[in-house]
Amino acid sequence: MFKDVYVRPGNKTTKQLHVTMEEKSTAVLHEAASQLPPKTPIEDVMVPEDAGFQIMTDVLNQNYGRSGGNVVRGMGKARIRETGTSSSRSNTTEVDALKVEVMQLRTEDAQMKVQLRAQAKELNTYVGRVQELVQDIQTSGLQISLPVPHHAPPSTSEPHCPANTE
Repeated sequence: MFKDVYVRPGNKTTKQLHVTMEEKSTAVLHEAASQLPPKTPIEDVMVPEDAGFQIMTDVLNQNYGRSGGNVVRGMGKARIRETGTSSSRSNTTEVDALKVEVMQLRTEDAQMKVQLRAQAKELNTYVGRVQELVQDIQTSGLQISLPVPHHAPPSTSEPHCPANTE
């Protein structure tokens, strides 16, 4: 919604705000997904209905801040600015960035675990097949002699010439 209403070509500020909102949305989605079984499709991950609005509000508050302070009685809408809000805001931004990074690392970790499981399963299949072949060969009594491979590296200074057998 923010993109449709506010982001215009050439407006770097609103474009950056939108990018930040998308990053936070992705982090929220991955956080919700991390609470579910590993094979749950991302389409099945449920997030609260107001998550998008909350993300937009948080990003705008972090970048522009709320009209901070307390209402002073008898002064109408005058406000007294509280001290320390800028350092608190920068700490919050840093914490949020770290949360996004942690979520990305968790996602990468989960993907790597899935890949490792698949590779281990494939390797176990190969090992089992080799064991079956060895047992079949032993059972049949077949004698197989394999040539011994020559592993010496070829010389790069002289062309390879077979040994003279005369």
